Amino acid sequence: MGKQTTSPVEFQHSRAVKKGRTQKYKGSENLRQGDELFNDASSRIGASTMVDGNILRKTINSYRHWLKFLQLALELEEQGAVLLYKKKEHEIKVDRSMYVGWDIDTIVSKKFDTWFLPKNENHRDLFLTDISRILSSRNKVSNDKSKVTIEFDGTRRLQDVIKELKRINSEYNLFSGQSDGSKSQYTVNGRVIDSVLQNRYNALVLKLEGKLTNKEILTSSHQYIRATSKSQKGYSTQRIEDGTSHENTAYDNRSIAEQKLYADEKLKFEGKKLEPNWAYTIHELINGSSSTLGAKQILLSVCDGYFLKHPTKTYDE
Repeated sequence: MGKQTTSPVEFQHSRAVKKGRTQKYKGSENLRQGDELFNDASSRIGASTMVDGNILRKTINSYRHWLKFLQLALELEEQGAVLLYKKKEHEIKVDRSMYVGWDIDTIVSKKFDTWFLPKNENHRDLFLTDISRILSSRNKVSNDKSKVTIEFDGTRRLQDVIKELKRINSEYNLFSGQSDGSKSQYTVNGRVIDSVLQNRYNALVLKLEGKLTNKEILTSSHQYIRATSKSQKGYSTQRIEDGTSHENTAYDNRSIAEQKLYADEKLKFEGKKLEPNWAYTIHELINGSSSTLGAKQILLSVCDGYFLKHPTKTYDE
């Protein structure tokens, strides 16, 4: 795999995250945010997004990953980095107008909890939205364009109301989670899976540093690339002991995806040792595929003020 930027880069703050034990906090719902912040795999995580009478739009880890990619973008921007993606050059430039309220010029070296939590700088408020409420006869209808007022017959069944609400939203697009296009409103466009995002971030940082080979990245004892929900034992290249396969079958019954993991797809599993194409896995992590987002696209989207995916740009133009 070739170089990732037109010129070498060095990092003072951004670094690949090693897999290790996390701190754990136990307690009531009041400590749920602390549990999630430190990756405590308790049943409380995700059970509620209520925060001081408001709604946190996504999980805390969604914003942890966003900040991490933004800090990487800022550090690359400081060096005038030009990213190579889809055979094109992309100058790393963060659109600061999309990050009003983030104190963006002070965050490149900050820890997430310092920046996010109320007991510190409290940027958590950027991602809170109002909870739904019932209006009484004494309440006035809000003039706020972001608010929606709908009247339902209280005698209807709940499932019918939900079905009607879906129909109304389909017709009027009331709850799209998007703004008018001039501001992102800090929405997360896509599904956040912690291990998947961490793998993509780590792969990109390590390739930008250029100190480890693809095989070293995938087989490191630091487990820079973790198993995901789709790959409980890791990626295929990681599951092969010592990077080789010793299966003995008369024919090659692998899927097309599995065959791509090997340098020579014509070889059969006849007791031969086949060296995996480690570059294939790394390439997918940082460049993506037809069905997945790679770290580079996520990084460029973050530069434009969006996470995970820009609503209109794919960066291949």
